[in-house]
Amino acid sequence: MRGLSLLLIFIGHAEFTFSATFQHARGFSDASEIFVLLAGMSSALAYYRPDAGLQLQRPWKRAFRLYLVHLTLFAIMAAVSAAVLGILSQPASAVDMADFWRTPFRHGLQALSLGYMPGNLDILPMYVVLLLLVPFALVLHDRSKGVLLGLSCLVWFVAGLGHINLPNAALEGHVWYFDPLSWQFIFVIGLCLGVRIRQDRIVLPYKRPVFVAAALFAAIAIPVNLAIYLGFMHSPFGDLHHQLASKTNGGPLRIINVLAILYLAWNIPAVKTAADHPGLRLLCIAGRHSLPVFSAGILLSFGTMVLMKLSPGTPLWRQLLLLAGGCALQLAVGWVLESRKSSKVLTRPSATTPAAAMSAP
Repeated sequence: MRGLSLLLIFIGHAEFTFSATFQHARGFSDASEIFVLLAGMSSALAYYRPDAGLQLQRPWKRAFRLYLVHLTLFAIMAAVSAAVLGILSQPASAVDMADFWRTPFRHGLQALSLGYMPGNLDILPMYVVLLLLVPFALVLHDRSKGVLLGLSCLVWFVAGLGHINLPNAALEGHVWYFDPLSWQFIFVIGLCLGVRIRQDRIVLPYKRPVFVAAALFAAIAIPVNLAIYLGFMHSPFGDLHHQLASKTNGGPLRIINVLAILYLAWNIPAVKTAADHPGLRLLCIAGRHSLPVFSAGILLSFGTMVLMKLSPGTPLWRQLLLLAGGCALQLAVGWVLESRKSSKVLTRPSATTPAAAMSAP
């Protein structure tokens, strides 16, 4: 699922003429919720140790690495925008970061403090904040999982209701597009599920009423959300719809939708069979190398977005070629990294010393 979500994020960020419709054709949630939910599960698998106390080093080291990757992506995108604005003499509307070059020193300082993030550079900073919270969340989980989920839900509710967010000078609303105070709830749910996996417990047991409810919700959400987006129908929730389906605040419709998808995927045997199929191996590999593949997708989507703005009216067949090429390049990044990893394992000398080898049974 993670590999697929990476490709879906690229399609959404690339701003093809069909990207927005495609985003709304998958129900109330999209690939971002799946990505964050799985990130929470992965964090538990990587960092949870029963009753280990407060362990800061590994998750905070990972958070710092993601911060550096974010700054690298920012620098590359800033350089591309400078080339488009300067060398190609294109209008400022052709790039997302045109405003950055009006006051680069001030915006550069804001970028270092995660206070200036253009549209495509908002997921990694959110994940940085969430990783900083992981050690404390895991300690609280060992004390009481119910308290952890309750506190997380309370923060999500208050942040969403009060529109409490962090500042971001790059966007029109001057706040983070992914409010970490809201999205931490999805991440914490994933974290708790990941701990259950670490404890070898049943994660999402099959219960027929829950399965039917999840299937109905996921199936109905697709045409309803698409019809609302295209203006074919009014939301049954009226003026509350924007808040219930808010992406910035991780609205409840989005959370229910992504949990329904996860529950179905977990309990449909055909999904696991498909995941093990050789034809989907590249997707699984991409999921295992999520950070470099995601980073490649961010750069590819930014480049594609610039090309789309430089060539308005790009025919559909050319957009589909760009889509296929972008997805293929991301899969190629994962394949190259997996090949290097495999070759290192094969060429690594045995750690067994001659003495140990002699004493081994």
